[in-house]
Amino acid sequence: MSLDDLVFRTRGVTPEERAAVEVVLDAMIDEESAEEYAVGGGRQTPWQRSQRAVRDDIGVSMEFGLDFPR
Repeated sequence: MSLDDLVFRTRGVTPEERAAVEVVLDAMIDEESAEEYAVGGGRQTPWQRSQRAVRDDIGVSMEFGLDFPR
């Protein structure tokens, strides 16, 4: 359903009132979509997957003697 399919059963709805209802419904749809995306784990597009780092960042806490034996 799109907001263009919205039908008012009351009489005398002004264009401003219709616009206000559409804005509220659109915001609710966006919020529901965001919640569904967050719960679903948010699938990444192939482009997003290709942008991931090949390896993890080098940690700053590495010590030469402990992490790299002589």
